[in-house]
Amino acid sequence: MKKFFDHPLTVRAIAALISAYMYFVLVTSRVQVVTVVPAPLIAGPVVLASWHQQIPMLPIMNHPNPSKLLALVAASRAGALIRKVAIWFGIDAVEGSRRRGGLVGARTLIRAARSGHSLYITPDGSRGPARIAKEGATQIARLARLPLIPCAAWPVRGKTFNTWDRFRLPYPFGTIRVAYGEPLRMLTPAELGDALDALTAHVQETTTNSKS
Repeated sequence: MKKFFDHPLTVRAIAALISAYMYFVLVTSRVQVVTVVPAPLIAGPVVLASWHQQIPMLPIMNHPNPSKLLALVAASRAGALIRKVAIWFGIDAVEGSRRRGGLVGARTLIRAARSGHSLYITPDGSRGPARIAKEGATQIARLARLPLIPCAAWPVRGKTFNTWDRFRLPYPFGTIRVAYGEPLRMLTPAELGDALDALTAHVQETTTNSKS
């Protein structure tokens, strides 16, 4: 069974099914931006950061940005699947983690930033702890000399899974709330974590009394 799910054709088929579902969700959902969109996000390359649980909403969070996006994903089977799904939405991805390929991934991100790409990093990825920001995003933003913009997105209708990151899967025909913070000044993991917690709480405000 493991060989079946590791087969390239199986991975491609699963990625296609996930992509089709997410496309259906995106075209049937109402997007509600509940903060001001930061000027650097509209102007050009930036580093976007959100908590790992909100990865499915990346195409929406990145929508205002005109630059090609390159995302850092885990060097794992799940990361390989995410990478194939991202391609369907015009997002490039490079694999890297603290344990496997991290240095290579960082170098690729910095080179891409210097060629005009925006970057996306989940500071609590790839295996947690959830909502504890590590140094990757802040270090990359500093080295790439790009504004680091925290963001959050939350589907009012969706399923929260009992995974390490409390992964949130959006349902079709719902509302997805999006919030952006201003570019960080101190570029520290603590500042980034505080900003992401505040933005996530903000987009969850209307779902406090709803069932997930």
